[in-house]
Amino acid sequence: MSLHVMCDRWDIGGLSSPAFGEDGAAVFVYNGFEGGIGLSEKAFEILPDLFDTSYHLVKDCGCEKGCPSCIYSPKCGNDNQPLDKNATILLLAEFCSAQNSVPAIPPVESGPATS
Repeated sequence: MSLHVMCDRWDIGGLSSPAFGEDGAAVFVYNGFEGGIGLSEKAFEILPDLFDTSYHLVKDCGCEKGCPSCIYSPKCGNDNQPLDKNATILLLAEFCSAQNSVPAIPPVESGPATS
């Protein structure tokens, strides 16, 4: 997101919840500045590009199970646990497919990331 909206990764925040309301899992992305400065709105406008870039970044990373270059975050409040690189690729491929960015979901083996 920071690449596409031209901000520092510390300018944005996020929160995920496996169970949120009646719809299930949710991911929230927000401005790191009180009152906001339009970063999350810009990201929403270019969401297909964000999914596509993220998909290729994670899929093409040379690590086996996840690393700071692809899925780990220095801001993670859960110490980057639990994270799963292959599951991330599957989810991003599905998001891209829904946006017509990636033609098919690639088969991958699932396994949790280790730090």
